[in-house]
Amino acid sequence: MAGRPKQRMDIAKLDTVQKDDILQMLQQGMSIARICYALGVGRRALDLWLDMPENAELALRARARAATDLACETLEIADNATPEQANVAKIRIASRQWIAERWNAQVYAQQRAPAVNISIGGLRLDALRHVEVVNDELSTAQIVQ
Repeated sequence: MAGRPKQRMDIAKLDTVQKDDILQMLQQGMSIARICYALGVGRRALDLWLDMPENAELALRARARAATDLACETLEIADNATPEQANVAKIRIASRQWIAERWNAQVYAQQRAPAVNISIGGLRLDALRHVEVVNDELSTAQIVQ
């Protein structure tokens, strides 16, 4: 960081700001760009600050709380939607679900199970082919004897 005086100044500025203020912004669902603008720092400096060991776990927990708030908000949107507003409500709910899945994947992401397809017809055809091969081998063995 020797050649990055702005970044050093921004990280020093972030160290003077209360951690709770930054975490509160994360928990409120503010984007990283909006947080940077509000604090007057660059994005790279905030990313480095959030990646510091003492801040990383706090930031993850703040985003997890924000994901829970978004999930609860989807229920309010669905309950308060009128039939005329159904399409708008659906889009608002979907966007909040998408963000909640990214911010707290363990809780809100859809669990993807491996796809297993079994075709009974295909199994039957395989069994018939196997019987034909065995019968052909037996016929060949009888001819040879």
